[in-house]
Amino acid sequence: MTTFKEKLDQELGEAPRFTQSLQEDILRQVRKTKKTRRWTYPLIIIGTIVMFLLIIEIGPLGQIEQTQHASIVQLAQQQSIKKYTMIYNSDEEIFKAGRPGFVIGQRVMEQSSEKELLHQLLQQATMTQMNERTFFRLQRDVWVEFEKGQVMKLKMFINEEDIGIVDYDNHSFYKVDNKELAKAYLDLALKEDAKLGMSGLIVMLVIFLAIQMLGDKLMRKMFNIPKEYVNSHHRRAVWAIKILNIIMLPLFMLKGWILFSIIIGGYLAVILFSSIFVDYYYGREEKRHYLSISSAFIGVLSLILFIYYIS
Repeated sequence: MTTFKEKLDQELGEAPRFTQSLQEDILRQVRKTKKTRRWTYPLIIIGTIVMFLLIIEIGPLGQIEQTQHASIVQLAQQQSIKKYTMIYNSDEEIFKAGRPGFVIGQRVMEQSSEKELLHQLLQQATMTQMNERTFFRLQRDVWVEFEKGQVMKLKMFINEEDIGIVDYDNHSFYKVDNKELAKAYLDLALKEDAKLGMSGLIVMLVIFLAIQMLGDKLMRKMFNIPKEYVNSHHRRAVWAIKILNIIMLPLFMLKGWILFSIIIGGYLAVILFSSIFVDYYYGREEKRHYLSISSAFIGVLSLILFIYYIS
């Protein structure tokens, strides 16, 4: 064996087969390939978020419950109301009410007296022209389900003397000229105003941020996690997610999507999963994903408490 190796060395020589320039070129290509791969997963995450938002934009919540139905008077005369919800909405082009648990901040009308009051209003409604609507004091979106499963979406314009009702799906307008019923329903609608005002919302936001900072500091101390990013790729991925949050949250508020629990839940799931994955991908040796996991836990718990409080 030794003799064979000596002959091979004599034929090929013991010097390296790769020149210095060739070695440097190979190293550059390897580093370039590695850099591209490190961005593969963050780009997939960003693409997933963009596709999620595109689906919402094409049809937020789909076009569910948009089938034509009988007039509200006919349904009210033939069937009783099973359940309905009510929410404040000043935008006449968008309907915000929905099934219980589907929309955040709406009031679920469960008492028999509340359902009977609306039932009487619908039975006494008469069809009229849209331009005959008088000045109204309150505007509410009302989602109604009858005993046989038929669903109505109503926009109600409430005064002390009369009430205007728009069938949102069929685009027909009704009016109820009954002062007693109008006054009773006005009082009922006033009770459903949001429990949480702007000052209360700011207080909850400050408390949430304080808890997040405390949890972050505690996790860093427990597991000795440095504040600096692992590398430039980690920093870019984290900031990409932050920028998406800065852009998308105001968009949700402007479009009125912030009220829909299915959209908020889905968006939070994508964002939280993305943050945990990025921190795990770049800094699992330093246990950085523990920060994202604790932040996700605090965020979800705060959202649950917020929904419970305003419901």
